Amino acid sequence: MSTLRRLLGTGVLATAMMLPAAMGQRSGHHGNGSLAHPVSGRAFGGGVIGVGGGVGGWLPYYPMGVPSGIFTFVPPMLPMGPEGFVPMMAPQPLAVDRGPIAPPPPAGLVDPAHGNRPANKAGQKPKAKDSTRAGQLVLMGDRLFRGNNIKKAEERYGQATRLDPSSAAPLIGLAQIALVRVQYGEAARRLREAETAQPGWIVTAPDVQSIYGEPGDFARHLARLESHLQVHPDDRDAWLVLGAEWYLSGRTARAADVFLRLYDPKRKPDIALSAFLHATNQE
Repeated sequence: MSTLRRLLGTGVLATAMMLPAAMGQRSGHHGNGSLAHPVSGRAFGGGVIGVGGGVGGWLPYYPMGVPSGIFTFVPPMLPMGPEGFVPMMAPQPLAVDRGPIAPPPPAGLVDPAHGNRPANKAGQKPKAKDSTRAGQLVLMGDRLFRGNNIKKAEERYGQATRLDPSSAAPLIGLAQIALVRVQYGEAARRLREAETAQPGWIVTAPDVQSIYGEPGDFARHLARLESHLQVHPDDRDAWLVLGAEWYLSGRTARAADVFLRLYDPKRKPDIALSAFLHATNQE
């Protein structure tokens, strides 16, 4: 009996007590002391052994013939009443409190799965300067400009500027595009950017006429600029562009006159004007 209770406590085997006749009838009793399988109806002599299964509900049993008595596997420590086993539900898994769920990391932080991803835009490493590729893009831009493909030329000059921010050449190309588009304020801004990016570029600059398809094209754009200045004589940016175009096309004396006209010590210094004044020995 002590062995039987020990087995009962471990949940391996429940007792062997004879169930009332009514249970036998509900299970398919055949009237000969044997029970029928509750599913198949097959009779078993003497008694049955039930193999437990299922989770979260009744534990079904699958009978096997034994010499005597009825045995069944049951959950550990199945309580017993005066009339035999008391049915009980299988225990449910306990919820484990793992603490508060951590919020997702803020956008821009390093992804653990991609440790080489920059933390944020401010923390991104600057791209390495590629002067060779930038020079190639400038040459491509010049050819496109010469072929009157202004939009594509602008794209190539922009790419070159991003690859090599310290080069004045693509900025001069962009200044020529602004001249063609009659955007003289934009052209003057590009000239200032060129001097900021590469101080002293003026003294080694090539003839700007070389990127124009025909000499007459360059002359036509300058004539339109001069006409603009006749109507707007106070447009300092347009005067700066005219002087720069003359200087960069070899008309140094005429350019010097324009730069002297613009010079005013009372005004805020203009980095491009100062560079051209220095290049023409007028400063």
